[in-house]
Amino acid sequence: MKTQISIFAFLFLSTWTLAQENSITISGGYPFAKIEDTETKLSGWRINALYEYNPSGGHFAHGLSVGYVGLSGDETASVNTVSYDVDTWPIYYAPKVLFGSEKVKGFIKGALGWQFSSFERTGSFAELETNDSGFAGGGGAGLAFSVNEKIFLAAEYELLWLSNAYFSDGWLNTASLGIGFRF
Repeated sequence: MKTQISIFAFLFLSTWTLAQENSITISGGYPFAKIEDTETKLSGWRINALYEYNPSGGHFAHGLSVGYVGLSGDETASVNTVSYDVDTWPIYYAPKVLFGSEKVKGFIKGALGWQFSSFERTGSFAELETNDSGFAGGGGAGLAFSVNEKIFLAAEYELLWLSNAYFSDGWLNTASLGIGFRF
């Protein structure tokens, strides 16, 4: 009897682990942000890698996102032009709720993690260069279009709150496109 229960448990657990779906998505896009306490609007580019684990192929997935965001912008006052360059490396947990068909899936996701930033402010009167880190959190929504059972294309809009002492707190908006691989 113990042997039969052990065999049944092994087969059941094996079937359950085969039902999971893992994926990797590489995406790039256009980010834009505003530095708090100034009128400066920054824009640039972003690249991101997302690993997702979807237990039992269900409607809920767990993800780990790592990326790079490069932003720059200028602010012109009466006699002074100030240039800003901000590089940010966000790393966060990204839970996702999936809905839709196998061909087109919509999703809503969260973001909870940390970011590391370098900040450079250059102007006629002063120059500041520093590194800092802080909270990163927010969410996003998008669509994933299946090309075949292993490859998909993704379109996403993400809004991240970045907490940082030098460029203060601010929202980072990103519109991105990506390619994903299921395994």
